[in-house]
Amino acid sequence: MMRSGSLQYSQEDETYVTGILGKTPHAVVGVAARDDAGRPSVIINLPLIRVAGQWEPFPTLYWLVDPALSTAIAHLEHKGVIGEIERLLTDDENLMQAHLADNKLYARSRWAVLKEAEKLAAEEEGYRQTLQTTGIGGVANHASIKCLHAQFAFHLARSEVGTTVGKLLVKRYGIRLPH
Repeated sequence: MMRSGSLQYSQEDETYVTGILGKTPHAVVGVAARDDAGRPSVIINLPLIRVAGQWEPFPTLYWLVDPALSTAIAHLEHKGVIGEIERLLTDDENLMQAHLADNKLYARSRWAVLKEAEKLAAEEEGYRQTLQTTGIGGVANHASIKCLHAQFAFHLARSEVGTTVGKLLVKRYGIRLPH
C-alpha cells in the first residue's frame, strides 16, 4: 500500500533515490508518495531548472522512482498499452473528460510548485505558457499519453483520488502498489 508523501526530501531519501537511478537527481523539491517502508516512490521535481546558466522547463513534475513499478510499467509500454488506453479514452467520453481534467490539474500543480522568483524567470524566458498548459509528461495534446510512468507517478501523488489513467493501469492492467 502506498501512502502520501510529504514535501520533505531528506538526505536519506536522496541516497536511496540516487542508488535506484544511478545518479543524483537535480531539482528535487519533495516526495509525493512513499512505499510502506517509507522509501520514496514518487519524487517531485522543480519544473524549471537551470542548465548551463539558462532556465529550461522540466516537464516531469512527478517522477516515478519505485523500481518494481517502473519495471512493470515499462513492460506495459513495450506491449503497446499506451495506444490501448488512448483508444479506451477516445471511446468513452466520461473517461476522456476525466483524463483531460487530470492533465489540467497537472499543469496547475506544476505552476504552483514554483516560487515567485521562478515564476518571474519563467515569464522572462517565455516558458510561462508551456509550464501552465502542457499536461502530464509535457504533452501539448491533453487527449494523448506520452509516458505511463509519468501518468502513474501523478496517480500515486494524488493518493486520495488517483487519476483516470492510473486507475486503468491498476484495474485493467494489474499494476500493483508495492509494499
